Amino acid sequence: MGIMLFTLTLNTYGNNDSLSANKKSGWIKNIYPNHYKLQFAGGIGFMSVGLGYNFFKERIDISYFYGYVPEWFSNEDLHSVSLQLSGKPIKLRLNDKLDYYPLNIGIFLHHTFGSEYYITLPDHYPEDYYWWYPGRTGGLFLEGQLNYSFQDTNKRFSKVGIYYRIVTRGVYLTSKISNHSIPIEDIFSLGFGVILYP
Repeated sequence: MGIMLFTLTLNTYGNNDSLSANKKSGWIKNIYPNHYKLQFAGGIGFMSVGLGYNFFKERIDISYFYGYVPEWFSNEDLHSVSLQLSGKPIKLRLNDKLDYYPLNIGIFLHHTFGSEYYITLPDHYPEDYYWWYPGRTGGLFLEGQLNYSFQDTNKRFSKVGIYYRIVTRGVYLTSKISNHSIPIEDIFSLGFGVILYP
């Protein structure tokens, strides 16, 4: 479902006639997302698709993701959504086409749907039994991103980027602090993605 909506949005925006109309109309241009993302792993699903907006000359990025984990990775198909905020304090201009952001820093709020992923404590647990809930978690990530800018203005997208990220959740960090025997690799996950700019 999420991937179908993502593809439909790209096709609609990628149409040359639609693109020309958007450039002429300021308010429509502001409604459309500034970027689209496709991500593998990284704590928000086996595969996930997202869209978002950039602020302050692309130094701030707010993205919303839909994530999916097939049942052969879990007991059941899992669907989730994630809201993410990242800052890009360092930008390296490698040449007239390549920009590299070596240290993007982000936070996210993640919600997983499913009977096992509750957001209120079930009645059979004593009050305050858990301080966290499986259905809704938050975390941090560090990210590197490389963007390539197209010189041809007739291209469907103005830029394309690739990124990698290291992700952890707040509950994992807390568990590691209270239990040093947990291997450090168990509290981090790695993700890779592609980002498209209209």
